[in-house]
Amino acid sequence: MEILTSPVAPGPISSQHLTDVAEQKLSKQTKMAMMSQFLGFMLDAYDMALVLVMAPVLIKVFVSPKGSAAWQYIVIVFTYSITMASRPIGSALFGRYADKIGRRFLLVLTIGGVGIMSLLGGFLPTYAQIGVWSYVIFCVLRLCMGIFFGGEYAVGHTFAIEYAPQKRRGAIGGFIQSGFPLGYVFASLVFALISFLTTKEFMAAYGWRIAFMSGVIPVVLALYIRNNLHESPEFEKAKASGKMDESPFLSLFKPPQVWDFLQVFFFMTGLFLTDYSVYGFLPNILTLKGRGFNTTTYSLIYGFALFMAFLGYNFYGWLSDRTGRKILTQWYCVFLVVFGIPVFYVLYHAAIQRNLLMAIVGTVMAAMLKLGWGVVPAYLCERFPTRRRAAGVGFGYSSGALLGAWFSIYVWWAHKIPFIAAIEKQDMWLSPAVILTIGSIMTFASLWFSPETKDLRLDEVGEKERVSDAAKAARALEAAA
Repeated sequence: MEILTSPVAPGPISSQHLTDVAEQKLSKQTKMAMMSQFLGFMLDAYDMALVLVMAPVLIKVFVSPKGSAAWQYIVIVFTYSITMASRPIGSALFGRYADKIGRRFLLVLTIGGVGIMSLLGGFLPTYAQIGVWSYVIFCVLRLCMGIFFGGEYAVGHTFAIEYAPQKRRGAIGGFIQSGFPLGYVFASLVFALISFLTTKEFMAAYGWRIAFMSGVIPVVLALYIRNNLHESPEFEKAKASGKMDESPFLSLFKPPQVWDFLQVFFFMTGLFLTDYSVYGFLPNILTLKGRGFNTTTYSLIYGFALFMAFLGYNFYGWLSDRTGRKILTQWYCVFLVVFGIPVFYVLYHAAIQRNLLMAIVGTVMAAMLKLGWGVVPAYLCERFPTRRRAAGVGFGYSSGALLGAWFSIYVWWAHKIPFIAAIEKQDMWLSPAVILTIGSIMTFASLWFSPETKDLRLDEVGEKERVSDAAKAARALEAAA
């Protein structure tokens, strides 16, 4: 092995060490790909969070005044679930073409579609104007937004990780995933600012429109960055070697890839159940239909919780590069099972007593229930080969929403279980914690069927499949002979 001398410190430096250092450096294109997807995912969360943090306002805008307060809240949260459940459509559609023609063009198309939907959100009619049709139109818009967001994840996360150095994939994945909680932070701050500066009447008439339309701002910056990006190096390598797939999406459901896909499906379903039990019900727990914190205070508390999650995602992704994705996340699931219900208990009593210090402690604990998402971008990219990675990452991620997105219905079911209803009475705080626990167990179990992936090169992913294909080809030749 060649030995070089360090100019700044005595002692030998191996050429392998220098190679490892060089491989970990971030090129300009890598940094742009990271920032592009960070902005795209932040916008994803910003739009989704607005539905939740503005739920008390949107109830008055789109929902009939008939029915209980709990039912009206569920009706609005249901539109959030529609957006989540329509993501697989976008992932399948845009992911398929990203694996066939390249990532870069689809990046521009998906973020442009998100921008258009954000703009249209500010011009929707209200229940007072056209009755129940206002809610129907709102649901259709949320469905279209979910399709574009599904494509955004499939193409954007794949693109960014394919630019990442091997030993920093977890950290870079944690960074781009952390755009999601930061989007929630900005949504909470924007809503808190509009609420503070205006009246309830203005918020119900125009404030929610301004909030939705503000989502266009990061779209402009993301479009500028994406227009200056080159095609993914991993895609170009696969294209040059001829390792392309005619039907990348359909190939996900053929052996042996289908077994990996099913493992990812249960992995993501569990994560969605845990995640949105926190995201979806934290506002309801903190406000308690007017008996808890006021709108401005709960928005700031909510924003603080998500800022802590933003820091945690980055830390978790970085840590996974050192410990491994699998074992770290399994221990994380154990942590969720142990601390999930206590966290919701603390938050509920903080809201009842309007105890700000207790609420801050509770929100820091709640942020810790979400850290596992920091590993997701790198882990998913390491489960699918390049020729079907965008379809696999996008649909594998979004397919978790096929079951996980309906968390509001599951929480309603848990709320109706007699012994849970006896404990929480009219306030749903234990029932979302129960769903969180179920999701944690699902994710833990799914990882028993997963290999450790952190040390794989992306062009090595799918070796098992290639061996299987080679064996089939050999048997076919023997049969022909």
